Order: sequence, then C-alpha cells, then structure tokens
Amino acid sequence: MKAFHAYDIRGIYNSDFNKNDVYRIGYFLPVLLKVSKILVGRDVRLSSPEVFEYLCKGILDSGADVYDIGLSTTPMVYFATAKLAFEASVMITASHNDKEYNGLKVSA
Repeated sequence: MKAFHAYDIRGIYNSDFNKNDVYRIGYFLPVLLKVSKILVGRDVRLSSPEVFEYLCKGILDSGADVYDIGLSTTPMVYFATAKLAFEASVMITASHNDKEYNGLKVSA
C-alpha cells in the first residue's frame, strides 16, 4: 500500500488506500499501541467523514473506545491528547496535500 510513510499514513483516498484499509488500521491500532481508548479528530476534506466512520468501526470492533473531538486541526488533537492524558490519538488529515488526498496521523 503506497499510503504508508515514515510519519503518517497518507495518499489519494480510494486509490492508495480505502475504507477497508482504514477499518483494518482502526481494528489493529489499539492492540499495536496497547491502549483501550483513542481520541479521534478530522479535518473538512470530503472523504474525512467516511474515513472517520470506518476508522471508528475498526477501533470499536477491537473492543476499544473512541473519543470524538470532531472537526479540528492537528495541533488541537495533539494538545487534547496531552492535556486530557490520552495514550493515543488519530488525526484524519492529509495536511497540505490536494483535496483528493487524506490520511491518518497517529500519536501514542
């Protein structure tokens, strides 16, 4: 999968990765990070609601809890992760990339 990079998962949504990939990432993330709750935020990209839906389905199906921070910026998610003492968070965004891109920034 071309979407995996050194610091995030990012690519053209439905080309480099899709909802099934996002579900699997969500499902295995709590196990890999050894956490039982994950804070999730998202940007305003058109694909972000679907990415959010499948990421959360995966997380919940694994037995972990999702805490939805809603529409947010990456710095807001990073701040809330530290301030609220979350052991893990995911920001759904492709940062500066074009609108057809999306991705996941995982913090632990």
